[in-house]
Amino acid sequence: MIRKPLTAEEIAQLRNSPYVASVISGRIIFTPEFKEVMYDALLSDKTIREVLEEHGIDPDILGDTRIYSITHTLRAQGARENGFVDLRMRNSRKPTEQTKEQTLATRVEQLEHKLAYTQQEVEFLKKIHAADLEARKSWESRQRQK
Repeated sequence: MIRKPLTAEEIAQLRNSPYVASVISGRIIFTPEFKEVMYDALLSDKTIREVLEEHGIDPDILGDTRIYSITHTLRAQGARENGFVDLRMRNSRKPTEQTKEQTLATRVEQLEHKLAYTQQEVEFLKKIHAADLEARKSWESRQRQK
């Protein structure tokens, strides 16, 4: 099963549909409301092809591979707590806007963490130094006995 790339005409036709949130040559994103409609139809034993045709989307444009993927995705999203919301929009790598108080609280938390880590490092270095002194004393005492 090979997913065929969409032509410019097919992309334009899909973009005109109110049920399509966005389209690029390799990906079609349906609106959350339409996903719910399709999921409800799946639960009532309708096929995705029938639902697409009823809503003015030509299933032949999508092809069997995409329709199968849509069905699989709908079942997974239907079982999910967040439902049909597109989570990719929320997973941005950009930091969220924070108020000055939140920024200060975050900074204090980071500094407290850094302080605790530094204290652990100091304790570790003390133990290493003490072990080194003990090993030197032991070595020196063995050297004197010879």
